[in-house]
Amino acid sequence: MEEQVLATPAETTLAPQGPNAAVSVRSPATACHEVVHLFRLLYNHNPFYIISAYLVLTGLWQACSHDLKVIEAGGIALGLAIYTLLLALTAWLIIRLGRVWEDARSILLIVVLMFLAISVSLDPVLNTRGQRGLWFALAGFSFAAIVSEALLHGLALRLPALFRVPYYLVHALFYFYPLAISPLSSHPTWPSLYWSLCGFPALAGAVFLTLAPAIRRGARAVRENGSPWSWPIYPWALFGMLGLCVCMRAYYLCESFLPVGGKASIFGWYFLVPFFAAVTILLIEAAAVSQSSLARRIALAMPVVLLALSVCGHRVDVVYLKFLNRFQETMPGSPLYVTLLIAIGLYAYAWSRSIRGAGDALTLALALLAFITPSSRGLDDWEYYRAWPLVVVGLIQYGTGLSERRSWRVLLGAAVMMLPVALLDESSNDLRLREVFLAHATILIVLFVGAKFHDSLATAMRFLGAPLLAGVAIMATAAPQRLFAQLPAGLVFAYPLLPIGVALWYGHRYGGPMYYAAATLGTLYGPSAYCWAGYRELRAQFDGIDKIAWGIAFFLLAAVLSLAKAGYGARLRGARAAG
Repeated sequence: MEEQVLATPAETTLAPQGPNAAVSVRSPATACHEVVHLFRLLYNHNPFYIISAYLVLTGLWQACSHDLKVIEAGGIALGLAIYTLLLALTAWLIIRLGRVWEDARSILLIVVLMFLAISVSLDPVLNTRGQRGLWFALAGFSFAAIVSEALLHGLALRLPALFRVPYYLVHALFYFYPLAISPLSSHPTWPSLYWSLCGFPALAGAVFLTLAPAIRRGARAVRENGSPWSWPIYPWALFGMLGLCVCMRAYYLCESFLPVGGKASIFGWYFLVPFFAAVTILLIEAAAVSQSSLARRIALAMPVVLLALSVCGHRVDVVYLKFLNRFQETMPGSPLYVTLLIAIGLYAYAWSRSIRGAGDALTLALALLAFITPSSRGLDDWEYYRAWPLVVVGLIQYGTGLSERRSWRVLLGAAVMMLPVALLDESSNDLRLREVFLAHATILIVLFVGAKFHDSLATAMRFLGAPLLAGVAIMATAAPQRLFAQLPAGLVFAYPLLPIGVALWYGHRYGGPMYYAAATLGTLYGPSAYCWAGYRELRAQFDGIDKIAWGIAFFLLAAVLSLAKAGYGARLRGARAAG
């Protein structure tokens, strides 16, 4: 009797017939399991605080007119302050009652974001000259400081002065920098207003650099900080949020103090380059202190991010292009060019801090300096501009290869130093001289690498040198005027002796039989070429000359065979052995 297997309800699926036979419906148990998994995910990570903050921010902003007045701005700031207090109280309760540190971390970061929102909402007030703006700035900064200190003491969190001072300096910048530039806002055409808005990220970067002493102390600075968060999550997650707030504050400063309307704005992504350059310096310090490979890779990648910021987001609107042109006229060049100079400085600093890989990154950045001009604004504006960066890069790679005994670096350095000659303008009158120089320089570096090193690349170079020398000797014999049109006739005639002599010497010292064969080929080519030319003249004047030549060739072959049969070869070898 066949055994019957009954499917459980959890395994039951609907299998319709016909063309939809492959379609199956998930069982209720599977759907329930997915719902439970989603619930656990939301329960563990609890994204609802972020959703709540977003809804409160947008709701308060829509509750007031878009054309903000002083009382409306104060109303938004008051609403944000009340919501911030609610968040801070919630963080204190969930830590005191349940030690729910993961939710508390999200709340604390949102509180920092609320401080930024309060400062932005006060821009219409801070933009008014007089005592009112000063009092609002003091009130906003005091509120941020009091709530922060209350949270630190209430949650028993330890934040040393090395971190606390930069933290409050950033918040002071959020409130008092707008107050400082408010007198300029009444003159929207003044260049000083434009430069003040562009300079905010640079000043914020200078404030962030005050974190360097804390970075040098490493994890010791926040040992036993009063939370389960270890270094570097605490306190660097806090300053990561502050960095995001700096970027947002830079954008909203342009919107508040130079409103244009629509999507037009002075703000460009290149505004943020100085701030992220300061962040890169901090990452270099962190990589040097901690010897972390992750910090090292991030630090070396950051200048690439800066270059991306300098070319992204360019727009075609009058206000934006007006300041971009002014920037390019006042600074050493375009944002891309200035950022490249900053990247070179950052890589040089990383190299001085013994960050592995910084030297190669520095040489690559220097090489880009040969193709990015002061007027370049994007990736499509590159052109060969100057030669000295390539020469410097080549010398660095060449010297590094010699000191580290790496043949590929020596070869790379020599190739980069020859690149400016290879990139000469096609309309130049020195193209023939360029070809001669590149050919001889290539042979010299090939022979040098083959003689200096003993790795697999050097072996390949020794193998390549022989046919190169033979080719130069043959070409100099076959077409001397094409290569050396400006030399005296005597030197042109004697030149093939030079590669032949070099091949003999190099074969004796390093190369072996290949170079002897190259020298022989170079030596025989000239007489062979002249004999062939004479033979062609004889063919044109005498019939039957081909048969005579073949007859002589076969005679020589027959004579060689006869001598072999007579034992001439064995006698010659015996005489040599006896001698």
